[in-house]
Amino acid sequence: MKRVLLLAALALCLGLAVVGCRSKTGTTDTVTDVARDAFLNTNVLFDFDRYNIRPDQVDVIQSKVAYLQANSSVRAVIQGHCDERGTEAYNEALGDRRAKAAYNFLVDHGISGSRLSTVSYGKDFPLDPGHNESAWQRNRRAQFVLP
Repeated sequence: MKRVLLLAALALCLGLAVVGCRSKTGTTDTVTDVARDAFLNTNVLFDFDRYNIRPDQVDVIQSKVAYLQANSSVRAVIQGHCDERGTEAYNEALGDRRAKAAYNFLVDHGISGSRLSTVSYGKDFPLDPGHNESAWQRNRRAQFVLP
């Protein structure tokens, strides 16, 4: 019985030591993962039929500048998206202008254009399949992905 308790206590101590070591080395990784997730999962939103960066979206795109400055080896693709309204050709062109507006903002704030590329998907890949203003707002976006 003593032997079982001793082995259990030893296993517990070893487990805590491993977890403690893992959390210390994982802290930097966790911070990096959170920053990467924010970079990838926060979109720059646009008004209907517009491609200029809205004042309320400047902080969003500034955070992308900061991420790219802190991670100089990261390359990104900026995808331009639209809501379901409008023709295919119109939305393809508008999506392109949205992606380029985000690209230009990043380049104007010191990010090398060689690290960035753009693509327009028009209305082909909506985030929200709804058919109302709330859905359309989420779909009018510049979305950042890593190649």
